[in-house]
Amino acid sequence: MAKRKLKKAETEKSTKIAKQIDYFSDFWAQNVDDVASAQLSDMKHLGSLLTENELDDEKEKQIESERQTILQLTARYTDLMAVTSDQDGYRSIYCAHIIQHLIRNKNLIIGNKRKLEIAMAQEGGASEETIESCRDSGFVRPVVLVLCPFKKDAYDIINRLRRIIHGDEESGEVWSKNRFEDEYSGPTELPTTRADFPDDHKELLLGNNDDSFRIGIALSKKVLKLYEKFEKADILICSPLGLRMILNGESGNESHLISSINLVIVDRTDIMLQQNWENVQLIFSHLHSQPSKIDVDISRVRKLYLDGHSRHYSQLLMFSRYSHELFTSLILQNSQNHRGLVLAKPKRDGTLADIEIPLCQEIHKFEVKDPNETSDLRFKYFVDKIQPTLIPRSLIVIPSYFDFVRIRNHFKKGEESFVSCHEYADRAKVDRAREMFFHERKSYLLVTERWYFFNRRHLTGVHRVIFYQIPSHPLFYSEFINMSDAATSQRFLAVLLISKYDRMRLENTFGSEMASAIMTNKQAVQAIVSQ
Repeated sequence: MAKRKLKKAETEKSTKIAKQIDYFSDFWAQNVDDVASAQLSDMKHLGSLLTENELDDEKEKQIESERQTILQLTARYTDLMAVTSDQDGYRSIYCAHIIQHLIRNKNLIIGNKRKLEIAMAQEGGASEETIESCRDSGFVRPVVLVLCPFKKDAYDIINRLRRIIHGDEESGEVWSKNRFEDEYSGPTELPTTRADFPDDHKELLLGNNDDSFRIGIALSKKVLKLYEKFEKADILICSPLGLRMILNGESGNESHLISSINLVIVDRTDIMLQQNWENVQLIFSHLHSQPSKIDVDISRVRKLYLDGHSRHYSQLLMFSRYSHELFTSLILQNSQNHRGLVLAKPKRDGTLADIEIPLCQEIHKFEVKDPNETSDLRFKYFVDKIQPTLIPRSLIVIPSYFDFVRIRNHFKKGEESFVSCHEYADRAKVDRAREMFFHERKSYLLVTERWYFFNRRHLTGVHRVIFYQIPSHPLFYSEFINMSDAATSQRFLAVLLISKYDRMRLENTFGSEMASAIMTNKQAVQAIVSQ
């Protein structure tokens, strides 16, 4: 999908819409009691679908339609899981939403403070009704949490926030600007040795790819305060690893800092999947938890926080380039917003058109009744049905590191001839493994998706590829197949293991229509032959 900047007129239009409809006040005005809270926790009645528009002749219209949908849902404080590659568009939208939310929030607090001061100065002081009407805060100051994978993402997000506050002028006051440039900026040109890499990997190589960071930001009039202490910050921008370290890690246990978050934004969720998904899950387990101690004026804390209903007044926005079962699971488990939830269900064309060689795809579908048994049943099927058919120079692609360890231990126990490339192996060990596989000193090569994602190195000597599970990244299926060194006079064989819980991945790679045909076919083994 092509990218273009939001026009100024579009930004002005979105601002006018927000002014006409006061979504901020409406969001907080909703009353959620204990009964309603239990209903919201169920979530069954909140699911809905956002279907991607069919491709038309003008892609710009499609992008504009997508942006308008995201803009409207964001402004209404609806939870959203969006599948989109339009990073420039959705970031501009949620950054504007953050600033507007903070301005409205600060104005409310300042207005209530004045209201109380006037009431207290009168004879008899402020009435109970006046005090109750001025509850406008949470347990802590931070109200916005943005999770993003790398420092370069934080660099872009913070600069967008700065431009919204200061305009295009560079004269606006930014605290610790030089320190921020030193620590968060990075290279803008690729090494010449990486010029032939896929575009998405080139993007990965540019900028600052440090994945352990956290930075607090506070707004004061037109001043953007960077590196503010978290307890004094309005916005927390963190990588999953960086935030986890202070929630449940070597840097302490500060879960109270995310107890009163109003906006949670998970940007580039698909990249976080290639880092450590457990960090994301742990962060969500600490969100909206009741702090053990309260250091604020309790008379200003909203009753909804005291009643333990804060998760129903928190908007969750997730953005990813592709769908994944873990993303859906995360948002369904954690979205309890009284405004509801919209899940993207885009129609996918797949990536099979990228395959460059004659191919026979042998798809093995194993039955699973309990999703908790999927890993065990996949392993059993591989050992019983696939392993006996392996030939020398077989590449075995294993997306999950835990599945990789299981297969590696099984091969070691059976004294199989194999080597491996995984994310915890050093460069020398990986190079030695690739060389031994190419020269047939070892028969099988095990590869994890995460290793390939961060290295994207071509593997030589491949005569057959076995996908233990279809990769999360839609491009990887065709890329591994195109590594074939088999004779061109015969079709290359790719073997794929799937269960009904792999449907999202299958749609991303095979396209929505073909994936549906594969899933509804009752045959345990299907063959798709292409020229």
